[in-house]
Amino acid sequence: MLGFFKVGSALAAAGLIVAVGLEGCGPATGTSCSGDLHTVLGSTGNTVATCTTGEACVVNSGVSGCATCDPNQCVKGDQCITGYNSYDDAVKADAAILTTECRLPCNAQSDCPFDYHCMAGGAVADNPQVNYCVPDRVPSFLGQPFTPASKGEAAAGAPWGVACDPTKGFDSNSDCDTSQSFWCYGTSPTDANSYCTQFQCNDDGDCPGGWWCATINDSPSVTAAKRTDWGTTISVCMPRVYNTTPGTYCANCQNDIDCPTNDGAAQHCVAADGASATEKVCAAECQTDANCPLDQTCAAVNGTNVCIPRAKTCKGDGSFCAPCHSDNDCSANGGYCVQGSYSTEHYCTAPTPTCTYNSTSGFSDTCPALPANAQTCGGTSDACTSTPPLTTTEGVGCSYDSSTGIPLKQCYAADIFGLGCWTYKCLPTPANCQASGSCNGCYVDGDCCSLNCATDANSETGKACH
Repeated sequence: MLGFFKVGSALAAAGLIVAVGLEGCGPATGTSCSGDLHTVLGSTGNTVATCTTGEACVVNSGVSGCATCDPNQCVKGDQCITGYNSYDDAVKADAAILTTECRLPCNAQSDCPFDYHCMAGGAVADNPQVNYCVPDRVPSFLGQPFTPASKGEAAAGAPWGVACDPTKGFDSNSDCDTSQSFWCYGTSPTDANSYCTQFQCNDDGDCPGGWWCATINDSPSVTAAKRTDWGTTISVCMPRVYNTTPGTYCANCQNDIDCPTNDGAAQHCVAADGASATEKVCAAECQTDANCPLDQTCAAVNGTNVCIPRAKTCKGDGSFCAPCHSDNDCSANGGYCVQGSYSTEHYCTAPTPTCTYNSTSGFSDTCPALPANAQTCGGTSDACTSTPPLTTTEGVGCSYDSSTGIPLKQCYAADIFGLGCWTYKCLPTPANCQASGSCNGCYVDGDCCSLNCATDANSETGKACH
């Protein structure tokens, strides 16, 4: 068996050299290999042979053939791993194009070189479940591979995620590598967590490892503090974390390896309902509800406590209070996707044929009630139990004029506090809240005051009445 290095492939270009031994040069030899290294090709491009799942096509001195991976000839750190040669092939999961080659194993996205994903589902002789580095699709509006900020940059490294000053603009921000089509993403013109990324992605394959292709409303943004073009959306590559970067809400995933740590907390890819739902989302580990966003709860899933949506989904059916990512998720039922003013919750509004309001009788509308299982939370962290005043439907209001900030005649949730459908009544009590007196444990935006206060004099000392 002749041992040699197969160079010139996508793997070799990243330093993940395919080291193999070429089998005997009998009838199953040719002059080149197919792009997936699975087929031996003749001089006219005809198929001469198809390699088995334990082999790969290689070329040696102008002769191609199927070769078995030899772990003794892999570069240091590589293993003979059965897997796919590209991210797109891995997504297709077609067993017919699996190959066994020298590949770099990984335990996190950062273990892979720039423009590679850490992909689950590989296998070695003694381990049927091993993660390995697979080449990205390498998206670019310019049709060229991205250039990392420095040699040896890890997957999802700069120019991905570089901090940008929102005051410098969106698609011409000097903090971003605009020559490679990176623009500044943020949730407001004052968002200190704004970062550089690419917009108009088609799917997760257009984003680096640990990121996903999210469809979001095109405002608010670094150039617009409030929603402007209702019903207009845009796609953007976003990291699958929510504590350290703005905007990500219930990121989808396929495996744990897709989900990076969230501000130091490990994440797992779990069913959105914590049970058997086909919708998989990244969920951070937790000890109590206080470790989770307000519209999520800490629940045991597969033996580990993680934050899952109280609504049991990140994308509902578009009805009132259904969770959503963008207006697209609500448009079929005439609603819009809005975010609670004091929470990260995203939910669908619903149209109402009438909507008026006066300070004596409250709202007049035909809005639906909050979902029944959103009325109480069932945990010790429940703080608010009183009914807000001046509402015809508990916790629900409607947009009677432009001051509400959403299109007219739309029903929205938790009108008094701007919390959202699944967050209302589920506020953990702040540690600095008074346990008695004028403060009953409920709070808004960090202030602790009575739900029924009519003037500031009824509120906690020094706090405004909300």
